[in-house]
Amino acid sequence: MQHKLRSALSVLGIVCGVTAVLTMLSLGEGARQTVIRQIEQLGITNIYLKAAAMTEEQKIKAGEKLSEGLNLKDRDRIRAGCAYIKDIACLKEVTASVFGMPKDITPQMVAVSANYLNLLNLFVSQGRFIADQDIAEKNLICVLGSSIAGNSGTGIGDDIRIENHLFKVVGMLDKFDHKTGQSSVISVRNYNEMIFIPLGTDQALQQFREKAMSQKTSELSEIVVQMSKAGEVLAAGEIIKRIVSVSHHQTEDYQMIIPRELLRQTQKTQRTFNIFLGSVAGISLLIGGIGIMNIMLATVSERRKEIGVRRAVGARRKDIVIQFLAEAVMLTFTGGIFGIGTGLAAVRLISAFAGWNMAITFSALILPLIMSVCVGIFFGLYPACQAANTDPIRALRYE
Repeated sequence: MQHKLRSALSVLGIVCGVTAVLTMLSLGEGARQTVIRQIEQLGITNIYLKAAAMTEEQKIKAGEKLSEGLNLKDRDRIRAGCAYIKDIACLKEVTASVFGMPKDITPQMVAVSANYLNLLNLFVSQGRFIADQDIAEKNLICVLGSSIAGNSGTGIGDDIRIENHLFKVVGMLDKFDHKTGQSSVISVRNYNEMIFIPLGTDQALQQFREKAMSQKTSELSEIVVQMSKAGEVLAAGEIIKRIVSVSHHQTEDYQMIIPRELLRQTQKTQRTFNIFLGSVAGISLLIGGIGIMNIMLATVSERRKEIGVRRAVGARRKDIVIQFLAEAVMLTFTGGIFGIGTGLAAVRLISAFAGWNMAITFSALILPLIMSVCVGIFFGLYPACQAANTDPIRALRYE
């Protein structure tokens, strides 16, 4: 090909287009994987009931029918009224002062039932977790998240002072992958920075805090309901919602979160988002294709004599079409190769500096390359036909 600079500039549009397509596909796939990972952390067969603070307007509307918030009676009603349930666990967020911790550590205290560990796929690295006996006897024991255990220097058998009580450390959890819990609409607890105590032992701590703040909180902060099968989650959700609504006198002092339904909604939104991103990136690729067509039309005009000679020695119109179409495809394919290289570099830079989760898949590498070839065929076909339809006699006389 002559005019190397002109060809390079025309290829540059394809490079930019392929880079944009690859970057957008990687961004969309990264967001999809992040959401799926968070849904898996929440549990695809789980339903969450979370205590929610009511606004003053909601309190006025509720009037005398104001409920007591989430409580153990709700747990028992749900267990008795829903046949799909495999297990059910409870959690209570506790506001209490923890002494003896480094200044850079602010642990979150939670009181949980003994089966909470299994429903959330958490694992003990040392010692044991809370047992039913600890809850029944209100034993002052605790289990530490991995960050708390690692940074505080506390070991199994040591005591931790919480308010005016000493809690003995009986276990430590494995590190929990919480990096996907940032910058997302899905809230995933950071169990690495938590201290777990038996449900019920929090009452003395909470009474101390409520007395100081003159504010009563609900008995539970969260109820986690696990189904036997993922297909039963939506039906169970409707039953649980009716049970809790009746016991709470239709007041909206709780929030129901169904990870399976959340996943469906998120995937639907993600598809729309991907189509939008793909369209934006595709436009830049089409603009690059227009540049290729302009270059090929100019090339056909400059090489009319060459076309005439080929036709004179027996070349068919089909041969001329294939020749110029191959040149156009070669330009766009070369642009596609360079575009993939710059796209990979762009993905790494964005991931490193912006902190976004970018995922490069095989389809994200192949699809832009296929698109660049298709652009070459589409925008190279008209110039190739123009070349094939050139009159050989007039072409040989062309200077």
